[in-house]
Amino acid sequence: MKFMPISFLSALLLLPSMIFCAEVWKSVEEVEVNGQVVTKNIYVTEDTMKTENISEAGRNESLVDLKADKITFVNHKTQSFQVVKLSKYIEFAEQLASDIRAQGHIDSDKVIPQVTFEKKGNVKIGDFDCEEWNVNVDGKQYSKVFVAPSMKDSPVIKFKKKFAAMMPDSLVKFRSIEAKIEDNFLSTGMIIKAVRTPISKKVPVVTQTIKLVQPVALESVSFKIPANYVDKSAPENNEQNTQTR
Repeated sequence: MKFMPISFLSALLLLPSMIFCAEVWKSVEEVEVNGQVVTKNIYVTEDTMKTENISEAGRNESLVDLKADKITFVNHKTQSFQVVKLSKYIEFAEQLASDIRAQGHIDSDKVIPQVTFEKKGNVKIGDFDCEEWNVNVDGKQYSKVFVAPSMKDSPVIKFKKKFAAMMPDSLVKFRSIEAKIEDNFLSTGMIIKAVRTPISKKVPVVTQTIKLVQPVALESVSFKIPANYVDKSAPENNEQNTQTR
């Protein structure tokens, strides 16, 4: 079986006091690096999350469907797509981690970073009342995050909790630093802003900011792949791909 890049594997291993009753909720996040901005639109229902990444380099989309047990990736620049069974992807991640440990490439006690959190106070970010936290990795400051407790019951957070709960214990400690940070605050609220601390003057500051959270029309989460796009999925997924298209 062919799988998407390990970068996604790392992600496996993301209005105050409102009533969340709509079927689809949208959050808009901007990631700024060296003046270049990537916009991330996320659409969430109870069991699905569609993500659109938009930048000067192009646009790509993904759809995680927990009920259908699949992840669909679409790259509009290359006009291609891939469908992967979510359960198979998790099994692959477990096996990969197990193989690496067995081969002696990973000593969990030495190479897995220790992520700790220190609350600094309270601050207003846009319309959100936030808690300010320092995130330290192996004793050094890694980033500052600003968390809105009023958003802890939002559909976006509920979906991410459900998704995180699917990760087996054997994988949790191998998750990326960013995933660990997000997981840590799922019970506290939504991370409205995160500012990565540069490790040197040559490394840029990375700022992620939630610009909008609101209910949207149900059709916003629809996901249709153009008929001319190339299917790069493994053969066992081809049958369900016809339904996706």
